[in-house]
Amino acid sequence: VVAAASSAATPDGSVLYAGNCAGCHSAKAEGAVGPALKVVGGWSAADFRHAVLDGKAPEGRTLGVVMPRFATTGLDGAPPTDTQLDAIQAYVKTLP
Repeated sequence: VVAAASSAATPDGSVLYAGNCAGCHSAKAEGAVGPALKVVGGWSAADFRHAVLDGKAPEGRTLGVVMPRFATTGLDGAPPTDTQLDAIQAYVKTLP
């Protein structure tokens, strides 16, 4: 018996990052229109989600207006999931 692939497979953080973040933060998260993302490696998952979804840094600072509020805009046209956001943060942590 062959089991069907799960539709809830772990998302690829590098693909999500490339399609939703790299345009502003650069392919290696070094910064461009948006800032470098090295700092997010030290953020908790909750802090990262709040920044991505609502445009708020952990210390309460509002992120720039060019930063999409992904809670409203979505990722790839759909509401973001915690699993997707975790995958993006995990990918960013792998970058030098």
